[in-house]
Amino acid sequence: MDILEYLKVILVLFIVTGCEPDDICLSSYPDTPNLIIKFVDYNSGDRKSVNKLRIKGLNLNEVFYTGTTDSIAIPLNNYKNTSSFSFMNNFDESNENEDLIYFDYQRNNIYISKACGYIMEYELNNIVVESDNSNWIVSSEIHTSLINNEISHHVKVYH
Repeated sequence: MDILEYLKVILVLFIVTGCEPDDICLSSYPDTPNLIIKFVDYNSGDRKSVNKLRIKGLNLNEVFYTGTTDSIAIPLNNYKNTSSFSFMNNFDESNENEDLIYFDYQRNNIYISKACGYIMEYELNNIVVESDNSNWIVSSEIHTSLINNEISHHVKVYH
């Protein structure tokens, strides 16, 4: 073997052994989970869709969803212990009705790896639906306070 072939072998060994498992963030690693809300009929307790729902973040004025659904995933604020949203029923109609909802929680950074960094995990403490003369949201309930995945709903909203 001449010197060029030795250099090629050394270069290949350097490349192969130079990567650490921590240098690659695989798509199988979880992301920061969203808050999963399930909409429920107040009288029967069955799943019930909300017609022409618009969900908008109050602080960022960002619309997260517009449509008809019986459940939704929304992001919580990673930098504060509260998130506030406008939930508007029958959006863009003459009988539209807006309710403001505030979520209070604790944040916990979870280290994944050097390449992936951290994800956030939340512990939901309280939900407040601002009361007005015509709330379409009757009540809310924390189903699972620990928000560390998106497998099942965390909150039930009765309407």
